Amino acid sequence: MSFFPALSLIALLAMLPVLLALRRSAAAGAWEFSAGCMLSAIAIGMMMAADALRMPLAILAGYAALVAAFPCILLGLRRLLALSFPPAVLSAIALVAGIVGLLAALDGPDGLGGRIIVAAGLGAAFLLAICLATLDRWQAEKPALSAAIIGSAALALAALVPVLGPSSHAPVLSGSPAAIAFDLSLAMMRMLFLPSLFFAVILTMQNRIIAGLRAMVARDELTGALSRGKLIEEGERIFADCLARRRPLAFLLLDLDYFKQINDRYGHACGDMALAHFAQTVSAFLDGRGAFGRIGGEEFGLILPNHTEEQAAALADAICRIVRETPAGRAHQRIRLTVSIGIAAAAPGDTITDVMIRADLALYDSKADGRDRCSIARHRQIDASGRALAAAAAQLRHAEVSPHEQLRHTA
Repeated sequence: MSFFPALSLIALLAMLPVLLALRRSAAAGAWEFSAGCMLSAIAIGMMMAADALRMPLAILAGYAALVAAFPCILLGLRRLLALSFPPAVLSAIALVAGIVGLLAALDGPDGLGGRIIVAAGLGAAFLLAICLATLDRWQAEKPALSAAIIGSAALALAALVPVLGPSSHAPVLSGSPAAIAFDLSLAMMRMLFLPSLFFAVILTMQNRIIAGLRAMVARDELTGALSRGKLIEEGERIFADCLARRRPLAFLLLDLDYFKQINDRYGHACGDMALAHFAQTVSAFLDGRGAFGRIGGEEFGLILPNHTEEQAAALADAICRIVRETPAGRAHQRIRLTVSIGIAAAAPGDTITDVMIRADLALYDSKADGRDRCSIARHRQIDASGRALAAAAAQLRHAEVSPHEQLRHTA
């Protein structure tokens, strides 16, 4: 009795709880792969019992469980790859693979047909491992990659039936080098193929879950713009790149005008709709120019590499115009939006924080001058008093009352 199936069985039983946990997280294909892993473990256990106790019925039950695992594996790959193949087609492919594998097993370990199937399956298993490892990297080649994965999986599964059968024993380290290499390859496939397959699937699922979480963190849920943290991260990267290449950079701080009144008059649901509409309008206008994100509330930031102060001002004027001309809401209830913008260009010796603070002070000037306009920041050294002034300007802006309105209310 060979110890290789025992190692494979232990590995499969260790992976089953992980697949079940991924199933609870709604990972694509986790349910099918969990069933396939469980059936594979049952099949290997029955094969080991049949080999040890010479039980023909256990051999047949083991083959049946193994063949039943094939549709689960191929259907799991279908969901993992988001294929449009009907489930019945992949189930039929799995059934054919199982029949071919059984015929190869009946041919015996030394039969020509069995050796051809096993040799082809060894190559297919190697190709399958490569394809799964590059699945999420070669997006442009995904159709060809998906076909290669399904075909390689079907052929490797067909070869697995005679390899796992009780007639397959440990490699004999004698004979020609080719025979020794073939026997060692069989032993490695018997021990590692199924665990490696499910391990690659688990890694792919986990990578996709992590990538999805990173995408959620990087984007503001309401507006789809970059989140504050991601915007600052991108800003630092762009700032360092422009500084190293000695290229200009500008930062725009955008703030929707009278947003508190919009919430009070139309309700917070309409306020959220107005924010999303504003972000979509500006993003569509920018068309990939710069990094656009939501800083908080109704404030947004735009980092513009390779833009001088004059170019940034022209772009800001265009943003004010497009927002003014594109009201939010439906035909029966249109909400007119305007935006105030503060502009600051990077100067030698600046940090990204210095540029953002100057833009904040310029935004206050736009608000004080009547809103729906842009203002260019004066070049000044940002110290502790400048930071305090920026914080006070932000508080005044959020009050949504201009100095002229304050005088009118107190008169």
